[in-house]
Amino acid sequence: MMKILVTAAGPKPAKDKVGYITNIAKILGAEIVALHISKGDDQTQGQETLNIFVEAGKQANVNVTKIFKKGDIISNIIESADEESVNLIIMGATPDKTAAEWISTGVMEKAKIPVVVIPYEFRKTL
Repeated sequence: MMKILVTAAGPKPAKDKVGYITNIAKILGAEIVALHISKGDDQTQGQETLNIFVEAGKQANVNVTKIFKKGDIISNIIESADEESVNLIIMGATPDKTAAEWISTGVMEKAKIPVVVIPYEFRKTL
């Protein structure tokens, strides 16, 4: 079965894009691996973010596995994609253009699979 690794920086970006991402997974017959990476010790926001994907997956009948990691964003995305044997990475861009370009470029340079970046202002659902 196809697997899609999805990253989200927090609850708001997750809510903005979860419908679109869940529909992509449903159309492709794929599972979602939801990944949140934190630099701090507070896991509350990360768990809230991951649970948004879990709930949307339940409603769409799409299996969602959640992963919470700490540390470097780019290396954790690449490692998680390898560990979970995913076929596609979907990332959302952030309002901070410099950070968004750095992260998405870094992931695209190191990934061995396709990477899709959803623009920050994108809010359409299928």
